[in-house]
Amino acid sequence: MYLFLFTIIYCLVTRLIDLSFGPALGIYLLAFGFMKGWCSGKLHDFLNLESLRSLYKKNGLKDSLTELSSLILVYANSYFIDYEPFSIFEFIYLFVGFIILYRFLFWGITRTLREKVHFRV
Repeated sequence: MYLFLFTIIYCLVTRLIDLSFGPALGIYLLAFGFMKGWCSGKLHDFLNLESLRSLYKKNGLKDSLTELSSLILVYANSYFIDYEPFSIFEFIYLFVGFIILYRFLFWGITRTLREKVHFRV
């Protein structure tokens, strides 16, 4: 829940500052990538190199949906800041990139931070 609240605050701040698409999405992803890398002790944990079933058992439905909705929200916010219609190729390219980013980096951030910082969500 803290991740989703932080994402909403981040989206409001990027709207007020009026950042363009690249920095608005990049700052968010780099910050959470750095935090996950710092909090996870191994490269195996940082890049989610386990099977999907074991990752789902570790993270659970609530955390998985929260992380996915936060990533979708920050992407949509960044996209609507600098609105340009995508061609079909650009849309497929970004969709595949989005799935890879969520699967290998963003999935499990809540669990990793909870284990390191010891806060309860």
